[in-house]
Amino acid sequence: MLKALFARKKSSRPFKDYHSEWFNTLKNTLLPLIRSSISDSVPSLSTHVEMLHQHFQSYYEALDLAASHDVSQLLFPYWRNSLEKPFLWLGDLHPYLFINLLRSFLEDTEEEEETDDEFNADVVRENYKYLFDKPWEVAMAWKNPSRNLTTRVDQIECGLRLMVPALVDRVRNAQAGLVERVAEDWVWYQGRKEAARPVIVEAVEAEMEEMVSVFLDANRMRRSVLAEIISATSVYQGALFLQGLAQFLVGLRDPQLLAQFESCQMPLNKPSRIAL
Repeated sequence: MLKALFARKKSSRPFKDYHSEWFNTLKNTLLPLIRSSISDSVPSLSTHVEMLHQHFQSYYEALDLAASHDVSQLLFPYWRNSLEKPFLWLGDLHPYLFINLLRSFLEDTEEEEETDDEFNADVVRENYKYLFDKPWEVAMAWKNPSRNLTTRVDQIECGLRLMVPALVDRVRNAQAGLVERVAEDWVWYQGRKEAARPVIVEAVEAEMEEMVSVFLDANRMRRSVLAEIISATSVYQGALFLQGLAQFLVGLRDPQLLAQFESCQMPLNKPSRIAL
């Protein structure tokens, strides 16, 4: 009954099929294109950055549409593999992942600045040999990031710290309200299924509507964070960021890596508290 309720407006095409096509375009077309553009520093780099950015934005627009038809296929994506699932939050990547990826570039810059304090020609030559393997603009993209950029990153992260817990509370309250109402109605109708059915249906539909609303808000957050990062970064910074994000997603579906992960015999310790 619950499954039927969640799929009451089920679309004719499962989101799994759309995701497969979207991923193949990312892996086989857009990622090689941005790599080539970064390597050659071609004049059309900004166009290719925008193409990749819009590919991600179109994905989240499709997520919104799919959620309005059948949110259950997104909240419980059985078609995601065991490497992808730990990174999912309300149906897709946690928005903190975008910020963490961006900060990885900033932290690499800070580490390089520390090595500059003690000048040694051999050390500098070794540490910066990569400068000669790529265009200068690309190699220097994350050297000395502007104060405006670091400030904007702090602001985005601060906003996430406020919004993410609020969405988690909404999910928790919706689930608790459903359990409480169904339990009360079940007792009231003394376990008579046919009598309790209309009331339980109403309760489940109310929770479903709230979960759709929460999912859309989470998706709006993901789109916004991604757009703000691209807006705050330069063309070369944005290109390297999007390339890193695309490579991360492609890597999660690498057959060899997935096989190694699934065959790992080391027990995974359950965290006592999940960071939000």
